[in-house]
Amino acid sequence: MSSELGDKQSGILSMITDPSSGTANWFIGLSMWGIILAILNILGLAHPSYHYSWAGLFSFEMTNLAYELKSDSVQVVASDVVFLSFCSLFMFFGLKAYANTEGGVAGFFTGLFVNDTWPALASIDEGGIQRTLAAWSTLFGFAFYIYFGINHMGWMDPGVYAVSIALIAFGFALNHASRVPEGEDNLD
Repeated sequence: MSSELGDKQSGILSMITDPSSGTANWFIGLSMWGIILAILNILGLAHPSYHYSWAGLFSFEMTNLAYELKSDSVQVVASDVVFLSFCSLFMFFGLKAYANTEGGVAGFFTGLFVNDTWPALASIDEGGIQRTLAAWSTLFGFAFYIYFGINHMGWMDPGVYAVSIALIAFGFALNHASRVPEGEDNLD
């Protein structure tokens, strides 16, 4: 029984330290987002009047308050350092997984911008109407989040997340649906 528990624990640990390419994509994306939010928070640009405490947010204020009044200068607290450390660690694991691939880490970052989705913004012939709608929906989702964050300092506003995530998720779903092979006409 204890060896089975040890195998499960080592399996979970190896899934984190040596992720698959899909998991590595999530690690890199979420870590980049977290690092950007942490830097904005430290510089006082994440919210107009509050400094977020990551420990308070993730513990639902069991450890400390989630929102502290913002000071006029750069404000670094222990939870910022811990949050940046966790994000950096997961970024390292994600990038390590891509370092072993053919294109490497540079291939991952190039693939974000040079792929077959973005040309569909200008032409339906690039993947059909689904891929065109997917590209526009994804672009609108990211653009809305960045626009609202810059103009209103609302980088962690639930309403902005609701709109952005709906558009981005719809774009990802349509993009994957556009790649599904056609089935047989007769289902009998």
